Amino acid sequence: MILLSDANVLIDLCHVDGISVLTQLASVEVLDVVFDECTYPDQIQDKIIESGITQVVVQPLWIRLAQQYCQGKLSQQDALCLHYAMTFNRVLMTNEKPLRNLCQQKNINHHGTLWIIQQAYEKNVVPNVELCKWLSILVAEGSRMPKQELANMRNLLGC
Repeated sequence: MILLSDANVLIDLCHVDGISVLTQLASVEVLDVVFDECTYPDQIQDKIIESGITQVVVQPLWIRLAQQYCQGKLSQQDALCLHYAMTFNRVLMTNEKPLRNLCQQKNINHHGTLWIIQQAYEKNVVPNVELCKWLSILVAEGSRMPKQELANMRNLLGC
């Protein structure tokens, strides 16, 4: 399994100093155009590089092919992530609801930040107490997480 991360997941993980956890779960890629949009929080790009996430250089052909998905609320980066995940059989990591909905329509395997937290818990990569802190930080930072799934995660972790 190879994960392809969208910016919002990387931003969430940067807030909790957890980008390196992602690469402990699987091989991870980020498109160069997504990497370029990661400018906040400070030093996020350094953390992405240090964690060993592979940067993928977007090819001009992909841009043309991804244009068909640039509809509604999808950005060009979102469309490129969708195209790349579909073409190269990647699991797309995103919290963007329009992108997640399109992934579901296209049968593209996708997950968000809560899935990463669950995987970190199930694989004993991060202690429960720390993961509970992550959830509190992410809520305070305004991360997009469905309320029921967040409550279920807190219950699972014993927060």
